[in-house]
Amino acid sequence: MYKYIVVDDEVLIRRGMLKKIRSADFGDQLLFAGEADNGEDGLELIRSVNPDIIITDMRMPEMDGKLLLQTLQQDYPDKKVIVVSGYSDYEYMKEAISAKVVGYLLKPFSRDEIRETLTKAIALLDAERSALQQMADQEHEKQEISYDVDIQSLSNLILGLHHKEKVPVLRSSKLQAVAEANQYALMTIYSGGMHTPPSPSAKDHYVYIPHVQNDDMAFALFYLSGDRKDIAEYASTTAERFAEIVPGNPKFGVSGMKTSLNQLFEAYEETVEALNGRQIGEGSSALSVFNGTKALTATQTWERTDELLFFVESGNAVKASEWTGKLFDYFYGIPELTLGEVKSTCRLLMQEVRSLLHRYFHIDGSTSPSTSFESALSGIFDIDGIKDHLMKVLPSIAAMMNEQNVYSSEQVVDNIKSYINNNFNKVLTLEKISSLFFINPSYCSYLFKDKTGVNFIDYVNQIRIDNAKALLENSDDKVYKIAKTLGYENSKYFFRVFKKLTGCTPEEYRLAAGKQKEEA
Repeated sequence: MYKYIVVDDEVLIRRGMLKKIRSADFGDQLLFAGEADNGEDGLELIRSVNPDIIITDMRMPEMDGKLLLQTLQQDYPDKKVIVVSGYSDYEYMKEAISAKVVGYLLKPFSRDEIRETLTKAIALLDAERSALQQMADQEHEKQEISYDVDIQSLSNLILGLHHKEKVPVLRSSKLQAVAEANQYALMTIYSGGMHTPPSPSAKDHYVYIPHVQNDDMAFALFYLSGDRKDIAEYASTTAERFAEIVPGNPKFGVSGMKTSLNQLFEAYEETVEALNGRQIGEGSSALSVFNGTKALTATQTWERTDELLFFVESGNAVKASEWTGKLFDYFYGIPELTLGEVKSTCRLLMQEVRSLLHRYFHIDGSTSPSTSFESALSGIFDIDGIKDHLMKVLPSIAAMMNEQNVYSSEQVVDNIKSYINNNFNKVLTLEKISSLFFINPSYCSYLFKDKTGVNFIDYVNQIRIDNAKALLENSDDKVYKIAKTLGYENSKYFFRVFKKLTGCTPEEYRLAAGKQKEEA
């Protein structure tokens, strides 16, 4: 809809003009917005109602149409002007042409003439409005693209993927306040099935940044300018608000205060430290704030790890799943454990799995399970999520190991010997071996001696000493380190066993082996 006014000093002319316009039936395209009887009042009316179309006479008192046209051309160049005149005056027409009027109508004009002229004015307005809308759409699209690029840059900064020496230039007008701020805090949001929190209001000072690779994670970057020191408190308050609307029992980790966008990766590491520092038995509190120091993460020792690894190695996917569940039952039984300690323990477990796969499949490097597991682990911040991941990974690896038939000999002693050969560096007791192969310890001892001619412990020691010889010959490691590598916690016991089986001490063996190499 477009608004129009009529400026003419003759009342009857104005009424006749309005009657013709209404009878031209423009429907809701045109809205009559007022009339004036001279140029001065006409200008006041224009300022008041801001019409799109101005229909004006040329000869009027106080300010005639000629002066009005000059004023409109200078102050309101976008208005569509239609001139009506009782005179075919060259000067008037020249002024009208100069003012780029839509039409010049001579009184008396017909309804068809005014309809044609107004139709032309409407078409011009439509074209201009369309062009302006197109420009606005293009500018909006440009701003959206700039915003997306800036968000990507901030995400790269957070995840440590940006050049450390360069702070990205934020080009989006939406993020200028972020670029100009001098205080920042980062909040990492973790939730199963992340949904975008409400858009910040004008009074909020944060920007929401999705994680580009993990749908369960997102970030809120808080920013403030000036000397305010309460940004961490502000972040915590906002986290409490998010906790009410983000589904999936969300967890929030908040960093310490930063003064530059270039510190966002450091801030991210602090949020991870805060999230990993949560005790797995914590109640409803979902917020963790970095306390200013990065603690060394301890590893929890589960005495049954070797059983779990055995079932993975032997290709028993059902048992691997069952024992993975037992591992997490063990974790659940220690509510004061931190999530970081659980992760650390699981990392060591996966390193053992990696060794298994390298032994049988020569899988190593960037494609190893421990590497992919670490990648997954870095984006999980609840113990159930870690359990779910391991419950998928370990049985699937066990299924893959099943093709190797590692312990498939019909002779149980052969399978026991294979296990000892592969795991000589672990705790090896008759009770443990009997449990793994589902036989009675006494019978296991008898059967092993009967089939091999040596006692179980003597066989274990022989395998370990054979490996000790290789390490003494090919490494400079201290003897006590070699002993520990082979599964001997007591280095003195290792010395005694070594001398008993070889007739010399480890140092003497290394010296003799070195001389043989020199002579060769």
